[in-house]
Amino acid sequence: MNKKNMNLTNENDVIEIPENCKTDLIKAMKIGYYKEFYKQGLITAEQLELLIAMQDKTITSAA
Repeated sequence: MNKKNMNLTNENDVIEIPENCKTDLIKAMKIGYYKEFYKQGLITAEQLELLIAMQDKTITSAA
């Protein structure tokens, strides 16, 4: 294997994500899933808005 193509980290290296970033990432991923469900016609626009609003409340109440 060419050295340019090798992984820049060792297999034992662990990348830590700060807790506040984890929360934001999870929120963004959930909202992305909800929007995709809406695009596929699996949920209504009203349900999408409700799910997004619930994410905002969860983040606010956890803070």
